[in-house]
Amino acid sequence: MSEAKKNVERTRQTFEEMSRTGSVQPLLDMLADDAVFKLSLPPGTPLSGEFRGRLAIVDYFDRLDDVLDVQEIHTWDFVGNGDQVIVLGDEQFIVRKTGRACHSEFSLVLDFLDGKIVRVLVIEDLSGVVEAYSSAGTRAASRVSGA
Repeated sequence: MSEAKKNVERTRQTFEEMSRTGSVQPLLDMLADDAVFKLSLPPGTPLSGEFRGRLAIVDYFDRLDDVLDVQEIHTWDFVGNGDQVIVLGDEQFIVRKTGRACHSEFSLVLDFLDGKIVRVLVIEDLSGVVEAYSSAGTRAASRVSGA
């Protein structure tokens, strides 16, 4: 089996285990010690920025629990190309600060090195989080600009 197929299968098994157990530990177990985790979020939220290293990524997931109440996550495709796997899915969550219910599709781009995840990029519409943590003036300006 090629390394690309192994990475896809590792990823699929990891997400199946996370779904079965409700824990992020299977993903944490797949991370290299110096892995980087990043969401496609502008600055200003507890989830913004890059989280570098296992301890910082654990901190990210602690923050995530404080910011969101994730209701459901579904993954429907795992696509691999060499040392990269893309996971497609969707999730339903409630932004705890506002009580706003959101539904969003996502793409996760996972970069592998020697069977471990070294980088995770989450591409998702998290505008509900951005709105919850921005000032009223910023929210009004973003609606006017269409952002």
